[in-house]
Amino acid sequence: MAPIAPPRILVADDDSVSLLFLASALHELGCEVTAVANGMNAIAACEKQKFDLLLLDRRMPDLGGAPLLQALRARGNLVVAIATSAELDAITRDELHAAGYVDALTKPIGIDRLASVLADTLPDWQVGHAHIASTVEVRFCAIDLLDDTGALASVGGDAAALRGLRGLLLQDLAATIPLIAATVQPMSMQDLRDYLHRLRAACRYCGTPMLAVAAARLEAKLGVDDRSIQVEFVEFVDACERTSAALVTQLSPEAS
Repeated sequence: MAPIAPPRILVADDDSVSLLFLASALHELGCEVTAVANGMNAIAACEKQKFDLLLLDRRMPDLGGAPLLQALRARGNLVVAIATSAELDAITRDELHAAGYVDALTKPIGIDRLASVLADTLPDWQVGHAHIASTVEVRFCAIDLLDDTGALASVGGDAAALRGLRGLLLQDLAATIPLIAATVQPMSMQDLRDYLHRLRAACRYCGTPMLAVAAARLEAKLGVDDRSIQVEFVEFVDACERTSAALVTQLSPEAS
């Protein structure tokens, strides 16, 4: 039997962290990925090559969602398209469906959800690559996002101090992850290594074990000329997103 060619996926998203995670996760799931940061670049990419699936963000500064897909359809592009968005209500879903999207996914999108989408829309991927779909989820399933008991012990039981430290960590993640994902003036390998080292120390005080493990795994892989680093990179970005979401929930006024 001839080997199954990897599916070609176009991802368009103006959020650098989301774009990086989706591209890395799809690569880990056995896909060839073209990642672009706006609607016009998505149109240009579709004019240069044929894709098997389009993942298009609903809101981008120039063109996204329904108008973007309508522009592609007007150019004769009939590839299956799925919308992504941080917010999706029933009306928005109906609008996207009317524009031609077969589905709409709410961000953040985990690697397990991406695997499910590929299995539903690309039968050849399901045959050739479904066995790797749970790689990241299995490795992370037993690791807690937040360890309140351990974190409080590290700051002498001072809940206010812990809250302050976690607030600083949340700000740091929001500021630094886009730099890691940037295509213009990206963080250097040495800067990334230094950042991961500092981050692991912060994780001990803040009680964020999943993020600490992901940072350690990625740091250990840096400099290794091996595509397997993609697993660690996907884990790290996923852990950043999950940890940030957990911290936002815990630090919200309603949780006080």
